[in-house]
Amino acid sequence: MVLAQQDEIWYMRRLVNLHKMKRPIGKIIVNIDLCKDCRLCIEFCPNGVLEESKDVNFKGYHYPVVKPGKELDCVACRMCEKICPDFAITVVSEEYITYDKYYGVSRHAHGG
Repeated sequence: MVLAQQDEIWYMRRLVNLHKMKRPIGKIIVNIDLCKDCRLCIEFCPNGVLEESKDVNFKGYHYPVVKPGKELDCVACRMCEKICPDFAITVVSEEYITYDKYYGVSRHAHGG
């Protein structure tokens, strides 16, 4: 019953065509050798995309990696790139994803 109520709320609050609205997908590129494990990129990522690696670079520092399952969560805001004091991160926005694909909602679900 609660699920049905949530579905109804979803239908009532859906104001845009999710199959038309797009957002960027960012690809985070880390220069592992430049990183010195300050963790600023991990702490300031608004979507929590990054985590500390288990491996270390040649200096002995852990470097950031994309969390498993979070590959599509980067919106290319470039916060990690801007905040990195060592210029070890580059963000590239090469493609876009529609919101219905991101959220797993079919085009015709909920009366769309």
